[in-house]
Amino acid sequence: MDRSPVTAVDAPPHRPHLDVADLRLLERTTTRLAAALTVRDAVDAVLATVREALDASTCGVFLLDDDGTALVPAGGDLAGPRPAGRAPHLPLTASAPSAQAARTRAPVLLRSPGELAARFDDPLNERLVAAGERSWAVLPMLTEAGLIGVLRVGLPREGSLDEVQQLLAATLAGQCACAVERARLFDAARDAARDARRAEQRYRTLAEAGRLDVFTAAPGRGLTSDLPGWRALTGRDGDLLGGGWTADVHPADLPGLLTEAATAVRAGRAATARLRVRTPAGWRWLAVTAQPVPVDPDDPTGPVLEWVGAVEDVDERVRARRRTRALQGLTAALSTATTRAGVVDAALRACLQLPGTTRASLTLLEEERGPRGAVAVHRLRRDGRREHLVRGDRTAAELLRDVEACAAAGGWYVAGTAGAAALPAWTRPVYLEALAEGDAAWAVLPLVTPRRHLGGLVIGSSEDCGTCAACAGGAAVLDDEERCFLLALAGQVAGALDRVELLERERGTARVLQEALKPGPLVRVPWLLAHRSTSTSAGVDVGGDWAELVAVGGDRVAVVLGDVMGRGARAATVMGEVRAQVRALALVDPHPAAVLRGLDACAAATGADDLVTLAYVLLSRDGTALAASAGHPPPLLLAGGTARYLDVPAGPPVGALLDGAGARARDGVLELRLGPGEELVLFSDGLVETRDRPLDEGMAAARQQVAGCGGAPLAELVDDLVRALTSGEPGDDDLTVLAVRRTGAGVL
Repeated sequence: MDRSPVTAVDAPPHRPHLDVADLRLLERTTTRLAAALTVRDAVDAVLATVREALDASTCGVFLLDDDGTALVPAGGDLAGPRPAGRAPHLPLTASAPSAQAARTRAPVLLRSPGELAARFDDPLNERLVAAGERSWAVLPMLTEAGLIGVLRVGLPREGSLDEVQQLLAATLAGQCACAVERARLFDAARDAARDARRAEQRYRTLAEAGRLDVFTAAPGRGLTSDLPGWRALTGRDGDLLGGGWTADVHPADLPGLLTEAATAVRAGRAATARLRVRTPAGWRWLAVTAQPVPVDPDDPTGPVLEWVGAVEDVDERVRARRRTRALQGLTAALSTATTRAGVVDAALRACLQLPGTTRASLTLLEEERGPRGAVAVHRLRRDGRREHLVRGDRTAAELLRDVEACAAAGGWYVAGTAGAAALPAWTRPVYLEALAEGDAAWAVLPLVTPRRHLGGLVIGSSEDCGTCAACAGGAAVLDDEERCFLLALAGQVAGALDRVELLERERGTARVLQEALKPGPLVRVPWLLAHRSTSTSAGVDVGGDWAELVAVGGDRVAVVLGDVMGRGARAATVMGEVRAQVRALALVDPHPAAVLRGLDACAAATGADDLVTLAYVLLSRDGTALAASAGHPPPLLLAGGTARYLDVPAGPPVGALLDGAGARARDGVLELRLGPGEELVLFSDGLVETRDRPLDEGMAAARQQVAGCGGAPLAELVDDLVRALTSGEPGDDDLTVLAVRRTGAGVL
């Protein structure tokens, strides 16, 4: 092979590139990392690849601790036990290769034990050499957020890693960093879900409700025995006999209780009811059961001599059930809300399901007017009246100041006219108006998340004790459980508002990007028919696939299909850049080798590390064609009722030949002739490769499907191909298919 020097005019300086085996290894690692939901799973997946690809004696991952001052082992192995005095955490100030790689954010390569000893005095050095290690490499693990940790590799040979191995190790370190960052987000989400379940379980835990009283009652006379437990609970000194006890019962519960008693007397059955009684600490729930005692024990349907019953304090049980139902209902409603308006509506309706609630309102920044705009109030009343007010006299700064004070106080809980003094001045008139309309108390709750302060939630209630000194002083009486419940409810609303805001921003960005990168119509070529089908992966609005025809003269057209590895906004952005580069390069020199070399040079000049695969066919009016591939599946040729894959020389993806090295890898071009009526079908790997189907099986299925569509209209051929291989459902990857048919000298 000719190894004579190449001048700068002929090719850019040499940089390493990964071969097909390395790329396959990275693909398998990417698949394993996609299934890694914990940090340890991500680390283990990468270390397994490191051992396989680099023939390492030892390898390990060390993650930056929360303080950003030390590295913590996260997986892997070291030679022998840790030396005495060596802490499990490695400070970034230590004289060790891993610490230096973390400090400098640059790889550290040590080619021999002598170089290790000369540069570092880590106590671990002697152990590593004694265990047979002869060279080392430490690579920083970086993401857009910064340093995640380091990947350490120990090798049984001197010389450390060569250039290709360095590129592979750096890629693995980057993959590991991204996977660890994603796993930490999963951990945070799991912790939040676990905390929510714990809060719900807390409300499910019912207090042991002991028997309060046993009583007797007589038909027509009412209560015939005293209720000492009732007296202690309610603070009553007056007479309870007969109907005296009814003065303590909540007015809303008394009619139902009397109706149940009358019905039970007529039917001669037991009477059961739940009711609220007034106590110094507010209304409290009791359960009453009364069993009839007949005059004639042998005739249970005869007249009733008396009633024997029991009263139980079930307040904690009732409130816990109510809290649990409320949290479950709110969670269910918020889980389906995908817009700010949907969250507001779900939150207001859920709050009105709480017993005694008269109104619920959300006070938020008016989004349409910007961060320094007015304040929006969304209010829903028990009677169904809905209001949306914009308070132009309030500014964002004032609202956020009030929310901060409310959060610091753990919420404001006020009752009666005296409670107005505890509220911000601008809410007092609204509060006093609510009291006049029947409200008795308000709970004002802060809507805050770790990211920001959003506003406030107000729940108005018609329930209070009405007599206690605390309420008379303006403070509503709520126990710790009730306050925790209300704050948990507000926390769910705040989290949902924060979530949909992020979703709306992402959707807005995706819509703008999608519109900007939307493929235009295919170029009309008189002697060529063409049809294209494009879809993105499930849950993603934009993708990294594209296909088009580039007219490079009246007699020639470039048929192009490209695929940026990855998906979403990043892949779509790179796709737009590469698509523009292909058009420009094809207009200068449309030969496949020239276009692919130009793309390599663009990737090297920008320093981009994105990998792009490309299928490129330069087709002439007379049917002659030149086909080349940059790591892409070969096109299918449909001719004479049979389909076969073109034997296009395999070339590495664009971006793998960094700095333009290996320019001869682009010399592989297939010459062929496309007869009239013959067709080429190009596709991205999203069509043929899925988690459940290997690439070889998918390509065989695609060839078989195309072979059975000879002579069919191109649109039908493409649509049937996509439908057959995807079952019509969005997959895990972007998908693009482009089919062209030479028509000869006729017109379209």
